[in-house]
Amino acid sequence: MLTHFLMKMSRGWRVICLILLALLVLPSMALAVSMSDVIEMFKYSYGADKMMYLASVETVIYNLLKRKKKRVGGRGQWIIPYRVQNAGVFRGMAEGGALTTRRAQPDTKEAMFSLKEFQAVWDISWKMLRQAARSQDAFETAMNFMDESVRTRVFRTINAQLCSMTGLGELAILPATDDQTTITVNSLPFMDQGMIVDLMDASDNTSVLAAARTITDIDVQARTVTIDGAAPAGTAATDYFVPADTVSGGVNYSMLGIGAWLDDGNPAAVVGNIGGIDRGAAGNGFYKGNVLSNGGTLRAFTEDLLIDGENLCRERGGVQMSRYACNGNIIKRYAGDLIHDRYFAYNKIQALGAGGEKVGFGREGMDLENSKEGKGATPYTLSGKPLHCEPYLAANRIIGWHDDHFFIGHDGIEVPTPLSEIFDDMIPYFTHTGSAKFDVWHYWEAELLSDNPQAGIKFEDIAES
Repeated sequence: MLTHFLMKMSRGWRVICLILLALLVLPSMALAVSMSDVIEMFKYSYGADKMMYLASVETVIYNLLKRKKKRVGGRGQWIIPYRVQNAGVFRGMAEGGALTTRRAQPDTKEAMFSLKEFQAVWDISWKMLRQAARSQDAFETAMNFMDESVRTRVFRTINAQLCSMTGLGELAILPATDDQTTITVNSLPFMDQGMIVDLMDASDNTSVLAAARTITDIDVQARTVTIDGAAPAGTAATDYFVPADTVSGGVNYSMLGIGAWLDDGNPAAVVGNIGGIDRGAAGNGFYKGNVLSNGGTLRAFTEDLLIDGENLCRERGGVQMSRYACNGNIIKRYAGDLIHDRYFAYNKIQALGAGGEKVGFGREGMDLENSKEGKGATPYTLSGKPLHCEPYLAANRIIGWHDDHFFIGHDGIEVPTPLSEIFDDMIPYFTHTGSAKFDVWHYWEAELLSDNPQAGIKFEDIAES
């Protein structure tokens, strides 16, 4: 009947009637969506704009380094020339004396890099997508939830690699043998619940002690992580976790960490010599970072030690630091020494706070910018330079660097991006899989680079609280 009625109308009236019909019917269809048909994650994402996380979402070192990014041309390859020898001779001479016959030529060495490739992927079932798509608000909320979720995991992992002291991209490091499923680590782990990881043998950096294990629990305060499956065997101090399949064919596919750049030795064989330059070879001292260690014995961080580091960077790198960073336990240990606004008043007796000043424990400004965009600001300085709190930074370390000489190189895409955006919609956002799901793939090429490895300092063996 309705069809016959519409067919007798003119085309214009038919269009108007169909629009009115859609406005009446579609809202009722959206309201008819059963919440029980939607996976638990979406059920809770409908009404919550902000989600709670199991640990801090801060990515301090990434946020500090990302301010200076450089596009690397060519095929993702970059050559950094270093002048290691100056030209010419200069000397005094007698009046009317003979001219020198000596000549000295300049010399350079080149560090060569290829950007590391990275992939990220998440999937969504057809049913889940269909249920969310019946309501525009639900669909947008669901997509935002998934995008925010994967970005949080991606940038947490990127930050782990940038914080690495070795270039191995460690998510957490074991301080001792721990053949259990609940494993103690030596600092706040970069992992989050549900992440799939490998436990690597530090003796060769290629053997996997526990492969493709899912993180089922994290105790932030106790510094423990729990993995599924059987307990690993043969663990030892310095063994470490990485994202599953990071090491393949004897190669570790992580970005260089700033700690690896600041080191004075070569990284492990699975990482390779930075830029192809052997730091241990004669004449390559220009490529060594600055390290002040104590042979593995913990010692207090003192002003003398800080000045030694500042002088070393000035003498070798020709710069002073722009900023320093350490974890929260070090700040807690040295808070009394770092505070600089102590005042003593004589012949003045009054109740604390009577003058309007704030009293109590702690320090003003200790909010630490606990956010994804935060830079770990604290009220403290070292030699007048900002001291940042990176809660995930390795234990017993303080690092400093000059902003102009460390940067993230990329191929023109500054962050991991869906393939559909990279290839201008030649590839769909949702791609087919072998099951009733869609995959969403992201891609990125990047590397942490430096044109002056001596423009930084790494203090090791620093006692914590």
